Amino acid sequence: MSRARVFAAVAASLVVAACGASSSGTSSAVPLTTVTPVTQRIVSPGSTLNINTVNVNSGYTQLIVGSMDAAWTAVNVVYNDLKIPITTLVDAQRIIGNDQFKVRRRVGSIPMQQILDCGNSQGIPNAETYDIMMTINSTMVPNPKGGVNLVTRIDATGRSPNFSRENPVVCHSSGTLEKHIAELVRKKVGG
Repeated sequence: MSRARVFAAVAASLVVAACGASSSGTSSAVPLTTVTPVTQRIVSPGSTLNINTVNVNSGYTQLIVGSMDAAWTAVNVVYNDLKIPITTLVDAQRIIGNDQFKVRRRVGSIPMQQILDCGNSQGIPNAETYDIMMTINSTMVPNPKGGVNLVTRIDATGRSPNFSRENPVVCHSSGTLEKHIAELVRKKVGG
Protein backbone atom coordinates (compact mmCIF):
# COMPACT_ATOMS: atom_id res chain seq x y z
CA MET A 1 0.00 0.00 0.00
CA SER A 2 1.40 3.42 -0.93
CA ARG A 3 2.14 6.15 1.60
CA ALA A 4 -0.68 8.31 0.27
CA ARG A 5 -3.20 5.50 0.78
CA VAL A 6 -1.90 4.80 4.28
CA PHE A 7 -2.23 8.47 5.24
CA ALA A 8 -5.70 8.63 3.67
CA ALA A 9 -6.77 5.51 5.58
CA VAL A 10 -5.45 6.93 8.87
CA ALA A 11 -7.19 10.25 8.23
CA ALA A 12 -10.46 8.52 7.38
CA SER A 13 -10.33 6.41 10.54
CA LEU A 14 -9.69 9.52 12.65
CA VAL A 15 -12.67 11.28 11.07
CA VAL A 16 -14.91 8.28 11.71
CA ALA A 17 -13.67 8.01 15.32
CA ALA A 18 -14.19 11.72 15.91
CA CYS A 19 -17.68 11.61 14.43
CA GLY A 20 -18.52 8.65 16.64
CA ALA A 21 -17.18 10.47 19.68
CA SER A 22 -19.25 13.56 18.98
CA SER A 23 -22.52 11.66 18.67
CA SER A 24 -22.55 9.96 22.05
CA GLY A 25 -26.29 10.12 22.44
CA THR A 26 -26.45 13.70 23.67
CA SER A 27 -27.91 16.32 21.42
CA SER A 28 -26.12 19.60 21.75
CA ALA A 29 -25.97 22.86 19.87
CA VAL A 30 -22.17 22.65 19.94
CA PRO A 31 -20.31 19.58 18.65
CA LEU A 32 -18.10 17.98 21.28
CA THR A 33 -15.27 17.50 18.78
CA THR A 34 -14.18 19.44 15.71
CA VAL A 35 -12.22 17.88 12.87
CA THR A 36 -10.23 20.18 10.58
CA PRO A 37 -8.46 18.91 7.44
CA VAL A 38 -4.78 19.86 7.34
CA THR A 39 -2.34 19.51 4.43
CA GLN A 40 1.34 19.39 5.28
CA ARG A 41 3.81 19.89 2.45
CA ILE A 42 7.32 18.46 2.53
CA VAL A 43 9.58 19.86 -0.17
CA SER A 44 12.90 18.30 -1.02
CA PRO A 45 15.11 18.83 -4.07
CA GLY A 46 13.20 17.45 -7.04
CA SER A 47 10.04 16.33 -5.24
CA THR A 48 7.14 17.51 -3.14
CA LEU A 49 5.06 15.35 -0.83
CA ASN A 50 1.66 16.50 0.41
CA ILE A 51 0.40 14.74 3.52
CA ASN A 52 -3.30 15.12 4.22
CA THR A 53 -4.16 14.71 7.88
CA VAL A 54 -6.82 15.99 10.25
CA ASN A 55 -6.60 18.05 13.40
CA VAL A 56 -9.00 16.68 16.03
CA ASN A 57 -9.94 19.12 18.80
CA SER A 58 -11.93 17.60 21.65
CA GLY A 59 -11.14 20.40 24.09
CA TYR A 60 -9.77 20.46 27.62
CA THR A 61 -11.64 18.58 30.36
CA GLN A 62 -11.42 19.36 34.07
CA LEU A 63 -13.28 17.71 36.95
CA ILE A 64 -15.06 20.27 39.10
CA VAL A 65 -15.95 18.97 42.56
CA GLY A 66 -19.33 20.46 43.35
CA SER A 67 -22.89 20.61 42.15
CA MET A 68 -23.92 21.21 38.55
CA ASP A 69 -25.77 24.40 39.56
CA ALA A 70 -22.75 25.83 41.38
CA ALA A 71 -20.44 25.03 38.46
CA TRP A 72 -22.91 26.50 35.94
CA THR A 73 -23.16 29.75 37.91
CA ALA A 74 -19.36 29.89 38.25
CA VAL A 75 -18.67 29.37 34.52
CA ASN A 76 -21.08 32.20 33.67
CA VAL A 77 -19.24 34.51 36.10
CA VAL A 78 -15.82 33.44 34.72
CA TYR A 79 -16.81 34.26 31.11
CA ASN A 80 -18.02 37.66 32.33
CA ASP A 81 -14.81 38.25 34.33
CA LEU A 82 -12.69 37.41 31.27
CA LYS A 83 -14.80 39.80 29.16
CA ILE A 84 -15.84 37.03 26.76
CA PRO A 85 -19.26 38.11 25.46
CA ILE A 86 -21.75 35.26 25.75
CA THR A 87 -23.57 34.61 22.46
CA THR A 88 -24.38 30.94 23.07
CA LEU A 89 -26.24 30.06 26.25
CA VAL A 90 -28.21 26.82 26.48
CA ASP A 91 -29.20 26.34 30.11
CA ALA A 92 -30.83 22.93 29.60
CA GLN A 93 -27.69 21.45 28.05
CA ARG A 94 -25.22 23.56 30.07
CA ILE A 95 -23.50 25.10 27.03
CA ILE A 96 -21.99 28.57 27.14
CA GLY A 97 -19.72 30.37 24.72
CA ASN A 98 -19.16 32.69 21.82
CA ASP A 99 -19.00 31.52 18.21
CA GLN A 100 -17.72 34.81 16.76
CA PHE A 101 -15.41 36.24 19.43
CA LYS A 102 -13.27 38.92 17.75
CA VAL A 103 -10.31 39.62 19.95
CA ARG A 104 -6.81 41.01 19.74
CA ARG A 105 -3.72 40.79 21.95
CA ARG A 106 -5.26 39.21 25.11
CA VAL A 107 -8.19 37.53 26.76
CA GLY A 108 -8.54 38.77 30.31
CA SER A 109 -4.97 39.16 31.53
CA ILE A 110 -3.52 36.38 29.32
CA PRO A 111 -1.51 37.50 26.26
CA MET A 112 -2.77 35.98 23.01
CA GLN A 113 0.66 34.48 22.25
CA GLN A 114 0.21 32.26 25.34
CA ILE A 115 -3.29 31.22 24.21
CA LEU A 116 -2.81 30.54 20.49
CA ASP A 117 -0.12 29.53 18.03
CA CYS A 118 -0.75 31.18 14.65
CA GLY A 119 2.84 30.81 13.41
CA ASN A 120 5.27 33.72 13.44
CA SER A 121 6.69 36.45 11.24
CA GLN A 122 10.19 37.84 11.73
CA GLY A 123 10.48 36.17 15.13
CA ILE A 124 7.26 37.69 16.50
CA PRO A 125 4.34 35.33 17.24
CA ASN A 126 1.49 36.14 14.82
CA ALA A 127 -1.05 35.68 17.63
CA GLU A 128 0.37 38.83 19.20
CA THR A 129 -0.39 41.03 16.18
CA TYR A 130 -3.21 39.25 14.31
CA ASP A 131 -6.91 39.93 14.54
CA ILE A 132 -8.29 36.72 16.02
CA MET A 133 -11.70 35.17 15.32
CA MET A 134 -12.33 32.62 18.04
CA THR A 135 -15.04 30.11 18.78
CA ILE A 136 -14.93 29.29 22.47
CA ASN A 137 -17.45 27.03 24.17
CA SER A 138 -17.71 25.36 27.54
CA THR A 139 -20.11 22.58 28.38
CA MET A 140 -20.72 20.60 31.53
CA VAL A 141 -21.73 16.99 31.99
CA PRO A 142 -22.11 15.04 35.22
CA ASN A 143 -19.12 12.89 36.12
CA PRO A 144 -20.30 9.34 36.93
CA LYS A 145 -18.07 9.30 40.05
CA GLY A 146 -19.33 12.65 41.32
CA GLY A 147 -18.84 16.27 40.42
CA VAL A 148 -18.97 17.81 36.98
CA ASN A 149 -16.76 17.51 33.90
CA LEU A 150 -16.17 20.97 32.45
CA VAL A 151 -15.09 20.76 28.80
CA THR A 152 -13.81 23.92 27.11
CA ARG A 153 -12.85 24.00 23.45
CA ILE A 154 -11.32 26.75 21.32
CA ASP A 155 -11.17 26.90 17.52
CA ALA A 156 -9.57 30.04 16.09
CA THR A 157 -8.23 31.73 13.01
CA GLY A 158 -6.04 34.78 12.70
CA ARG A 159 -5.58 37.42 10.04
CA SER A 160 -3.00 40.15 9.68
CA PRO A 161 -4.63 43.58 10.02
CA ASN A 162 -2.16 44.85 7.40
CA PHE A 163 -3.09 42.27 4.77
CA SER A 164 -6.82 41.81 5.28
CA ARG A 165 -7.30 40.23 1.84
CA GLU A 166 -5.11 37.26 2.74
CA ASN A 167 -6.77 34.06 3.83
CA PRO A 168 -6.92 33.62 7.60
CA VAL A 169 -4.55 31.10 9.15
CA VAL A 170 -5.67 28.38 11.52
CA CYS A 171 -4.48 29.05 15.05
CA HIS A 172 -3.95 26.17 17.46
CA SER A 173 -4.79 26.50 21.13
CA SER A 174 -2.04 25.92 23.66
CA GLY A 175 -4.65 24.93 26.27
CA THR A 176 -3.70 27.87 28.51
CA LEU A 177 -7.06 29.67 28.34
CA GLU A 178 -9.05 26.44 28.72
CA LYS A 179 -7.03 25.52 31.84
CA HIS A 180 -7.38 29.06 33.20
CA ILE A 181 -11.18 28.94 32.81
CA ALA A 182 -11.31 25.54 34.55
CA GLU A 183 -9.11 26.76 37.40
CA LEU A 184 -11.23 29.88 37.93
CA VAL A 185 -14.45 27.82 37.92
CA ARG A 186 -12.89 25.31 40.35
CA LYS A 187 -11.89 28.12 42.74
CA LYS A 188 -15.34 29.74 42.58
CA VAL A 189 -17.06 26.41 43.30
CA GLY A 190 -14.58 25.74 46.10
CA GLY A 191 -13.50 22.29 44.96
